[in-house]
Amino acid sequence: MEDYQRGLIGQMAARLDLYDSGEVSLPKLVEDLRGLFDAADPHELSVRDSFQWLWADLDAESELRTEPWAPPGLADDAHLSGILHGLRSWVTSVTEATYPGSA
Repeated sequence: MEDYQRGLIGQMAARLDLYDSGEVSLPKLVEDLRGLFDAADPHELSVRDSFQWLWADLDAESELRTEPWAPPGLADDAHLSGILHGLRSWVTSVTEATYPGSA
């Protein structure tokens, strides 16, 4: 993984902080994380798959909170907290990992 890719993925931590502080809505967080990931375009399958699982879960939880079709009471704060924790851990592990072929 290239340094610029690590940098883009590392910026996800700042977006998570903005969400935690209330400066960014959950739908905006979902959008920002996807945008940073797509811009980083990591080639490692494990990185791509692990992000996709976490992001899809976050996107689904966001929809339960924002879409008119979502019945009240389905959103789960504990589940959301776990997803956010998982994303923070993912960012740390990806930015600190060494990948074959990396500089």
